[in-house]
Amino acid sequence: MIDENKRLEILAPAGSFESFTAAVNTGADAVYVGLKDFSARKNAKNFTTGELFEAAKICRLSGVKLIFALNTLVFDDEIKQVTHAVKTAAEAGVYAVIIQDLGLVNLIKKTAPKLKLHASTQMTINSISGVKAAEKLGFSRVVLARELTFREIEKITTFSNIETEIFIHGALCTSVSGQCFMSGFFGGDGDKRSANRGLCAQPCRLDFTVNESQYALSLKDLSIIKNIRQLEKIGVTSVKIEGRMKRPEYVAAAVHACYEARSGIAPNLENLNAVFSRGGFTDGYFTGKVRSMQGFRGREDVETSNSVLQELQKLYKKPKKRRVINVQITAKSGAEIMVTVECAKIKLCKKFPPAEKAQTRATTAIEVFTQLEKFGGTIFEAGEINCEIDENLFISTARINEIRRELISLISERLIGEKNEDTCD
Repeated sequence: MIDENKRLEILAPAGSFESFTAAVNTGADAVYVGLKDFSARKNAKNFTTGELFEAAKICRLSGVKLIFALNTLVFDDEIKQVTHAVKTAAEAGVYAVIIQDLGLVNLIKKTAPKLKLHASTQMTINSISGVKAAEKLGFSRVVLARELTFREIEKITTFSNIETEIFIHGALCTSVSGQCFMSGFFGGDGDKRSANRGLCAQPCRLDFTVNESQYALSLKDLSIIKNIRQLEKIGVTSVKIEGRMKRPEYVAAAVHACYEARSGIAPNLENLNAVFSRGGFTDGYFTGKVRSMQGFRGREDVETSNSVLQELQKLYKKPKKRRVINVQITAKSGAEIMVTVECAKIKLCKKFPPAEKAQTRATTAIEVFTQLEKFGGTIFEAGEINCEIDENLFISTARINEIRRELISLISERLIGEKNEDTCD
């Protein structure tokens, strides 16, 4: 069962740096991204190497996990290329790698042994025996197949010794996860258009008709966000949003809805339905009621989407407050101003030039406190702020603001890992 002190992880997709920003600013605990090659969403914008390194820095600063998707099948003549991708991910500082190809297990262990391995949903792991086999191979997490019912997920999490992750919102394949060859078959060259090579042409979205039923192979998007608390209770580690091909507004809406549901607030599914749906959502696999799951994206869906985009952009306009800073500032007559700051188990001390003698008006502790707590458009928020200042001393507002900015810079450097020295005696 889940540790009561360990909250359920919200894992968001990012097919572009804009979507990454939307995910982090809206409250995702983890984000999964890919480079152009070996990504199951090869047609997404994806990340350059520079963007991957920048995203990793932002994640360390914010306390967010960065997960690297390397979840396609790999050919023998691509080993050198995929090894380079693994090394790049490790150098950037990603938390884990999602893979589909079992041939990559030993390669990653040898190339970057510290990277955690997550078994992709493309592996079609849908049983306790499958999870145990993945554990034996060295995986720390399994992304379960999307076709499981709640009871089947509960059974797996009850007897699993490794982390479990499930899709909570996003597109569904009419085929079993990882087993579709339709795109490759119709494309005339399975290698070029294979879903398992990241280039699915989504032929199942075409208007295949069975009797009078149109779009018979196209399924509505999955959405079981309202069941988040249930999933947390049975021990699911992470809930995953599908959508690396989707726009930032979609990512923000989905993360926000998950965040609300996890907090016990009724999620705003109307905005989520408006930004992208195929005639509504389905929980058919989850509930075991698999009839009437078909749906397609019509003109009305597109028009509704356009009407909510501007509103959804407000969700990720500003960074989410993620780090609490505690500050102790001491200003004594004739002595340097001493500031101690604590954040995320980091403790730093910094000395500043002495305060001036007051000529007309002395600075009060309240004034210092008021300026120090203004963390504005950053990920930081004020925790406990204590100020000791002798009478008849003056510290200008500009200097207090400068002290605050310096503290934020020092803490940021430590969180990112660019400086590791301890500045306190």
